[in-house]
Amino acid sequence: MSNTEQSHAPVLEAGQIIPAFTLPGADGMPHSPWDYKQRDHLVLLFVPGGASSEVHSLLRTYAQHYAEFREEQCALLAITPDPVFKNLQTQEELRLPFALLSDAQGKVVARYTQWDANTHELAPCIVLADRYSALYQRWLAPTIAGLPPVQELLDSLQYLNKLCTP
Repeated sequence: MSNTEQSHAPVLEAGQIIPAFTLPGADGMPHSPWDYKQRDHLVLLFVPGGASSEVHSLLRTYAQHYAEFREEQCALLAITPDPVFKNLQTQEELRLPFALLSDAQGKVVARYTQWDANTHELAPCIVLADRYSALYQRWLAPTIAGLPPVQELLDSLQYLNKLCTP
């Protein structure tokens, strides 16, 4: 496989401003990290497409803890390589309280995690950025099971709030 077909995990360093993007949500509206800048911290959740039971379970877990993320002044955006219509079906089925964004071409995904353009597969990834869009932490895993538990993110957010009081 050539480098144009598969990207390696991009180098993102703590403190670096996260790459900007705008992607359509399941509602068809554009969403961007800049929508939250200077107001909320941001968790970007990159999940594989195909709406597998593993992906559904992860999204349900984040939906169940969504109020806790909001209490920590954190917004959540989940990003898949699925088309908008498929994300809409998933969003409605799971009743997700956060935006489910579509990156069918993988252009944004490739800036944050490993991406195979031929198979439309990505390495699951979580990005935590502070309210100023600076990368605080990034977790990259070969499978969803390798991602940190929600409580670890919430603990990081609590610590980040102590560092980053407005």
